[in-house]
Amino acid sequence: MTVLRRLGLGLCALVVMAPALLLFRPAQGARPADAFVAGSQLVTLRVGGLARDYRLFLPAGGGHARPLLLALHQLHGSALSWERHSGLDAGAAAAGVVVAYPDGVGESWNAGTCCQPAAGRGIDDVAFLRAVIADVARRTSIDPSRVAVTGFSNGALMSYRLVCSAADVVRVAVAVAGDLVAGRCEPSRPVSVLHVHGGRDPVIPVAGVARSPLDPAGFPSARTSIGLVATADGCVTGADSRAGPLSVWRANGCAGNSRVELIVSSSLTHTYPAGRGPAASGLDMTTLTWEFLRTVWQ
Repeated sequence: MTVLRRLGLGLCALVVMAPALLLFRPAQGARPADAFVAGSQLVTLRVGGLARDYRLFLPAGGGHARPLLLALHQLHGSALSWERHSGLDAGAAAAGVVVAYPDGVGESWNAGTCCQPAAGRGIDDVAFLRAVIADVARRTSIDPSRVAVTGFSNGALMSYRLVCSAADVVRVAVAVAGDLVAGRCEPSRPVSVLHVHGGRDPVIPVAGVARSPLDPAGFPSARTSIGLVATADGCVTGADSRAGPLSVWRANGCAGNSRVELIVSSSLTHTYPAGRGPAASGLDMTTLTWEFLRTVWQ
């Protein structure tokens, strides 16, 4: 099934999301339920000599190992604001997925050459996010085969870096309005990546830019970024399609049945379209994120 068809089905089923998301299956060999209370809580841990925070959303229920999603905020954002804006908790509650919302140092992530102050200080955010995953696993039962990351803007840049360099713990990414600025993508195993970008994005242009106020090294094009993932996955071909304002490129023949896809909305700027339905952009990330994860985790 093409991603356009999956997107259309997902958007039409938004009001009945809970039944559809029951397809997120419990892991085999699950551990007993934990004693932590469902809902959102603030967690602090020490990584690299720094006290770092993340917000942890636990859905109700338990008794089995559940998937985990890391959700990364944009530059000048925060875990709390991103939890509120992204609308991911509702889908997570319906699907039985744990969500961790980490906080970047100085409201930024070191995704490689971007962004400040984290990149300038050489903050090891890959190590931090690894530590978050390990800490969550100590607090609740997590299925290590179903761990994903998503992010917007600087959070999307970091999502690319994490899945390309830490595929042993994170093998799925949903990146919105952000490219691969870490220089290379050499995952230790095949990874699945959905890249969503606005065709009218003036901050991180879909076609790339040589220099940027955010990053003197500039940004590669969205097609270049997703192409590096496809190459790493050993994908053999790629196909383009279009529906309304959306153009889709999807890699084929990828190792490990991984999915590598790029969706560009011709009307979308540098925004995260959530909670408003498809609207003019043709996208609703609240639905599309869970639909993509359900597909790769089934």
